[in-house]
Amino acid sequence: MEPLTLFFKDIKIENILDIGTGSGDFIHTLKETFTDAKITAVDPDKDSLATARTRFPDIGFSEMVAENLQFNDNSFDLVSISMALHHLNKIRKGLTEMKRVVKPGGWIIINELISDNLNPAQEVHKMYHHFKSRIDRMTGICHRETFTKAAILQMLKTAAIPVQFFFEYNQKINLTESDEELEQRVKKMEEALERIKGRKEYDLMKPEIDTFKEKARVHGFQPATKLVIAGRIK
Repeated sequence: MEPLTLFFKDIKIENILDIGTGSGDFIHTLKETFTDAKITAVDPDKDSLATARTRFPDIGFSEMVAENLQFNDNSFDLVSISMALHHLNKIRKGLTEMKRVVKPGGWIIINELISDNLNPAQEVHKMYHHFKSRIDRMTGICHRETFTKAAILQMLKTAAIPVQFFFEYNQKINLTESDEELEQRVKKMEEALERIKGRKEYDLMKPEIDTFKEKARVHGFQPATKLVIAGRIK
């Protein structure tokens, strides 16, 4: 993410905490942007952490939720949360915890999908994401639909995190360019749907898979726009 690198090029960052790290996808960006920083990462999912530890043996990983961070106050120069804000049970509490563990003058980075002003191929991604997130919610997993850009900025304002810089990031790729790639996405939707077999929603949602296939063949499947925000804690 070149805009992020350029913004922080003269800002000294030594210690980073990545929240909701999953299998560690955002760590690549953090390593490229903050080449000399020590990175610590947390996530509540054991399986995701196992994958992350294999990918990044030099990073310290811990099982932890954003709403209850087991770190002292003022511990990090920067805290990031990427593609996980919509997974938090209590967003305001999570943001408050992020503020608590950041040093005065430190930074918070948000990288989050947005749901508005998408092109047709990105709307296909949103459809795919909302299909899976709805099933997660029905099975007791906190997984919200994607937020609008304005909603995310308002969350930061409400949490008293002053925004210093933000930009929108788009990846110009088609994730279902081949039939094989499309069928892999369809298979994931079918596997997700099996989790609610026997419920009335099963039959209601099943036709959405064919609709997804049709739209993906016509428009493609482009990752939805991401909103990247840098806020600074006073």
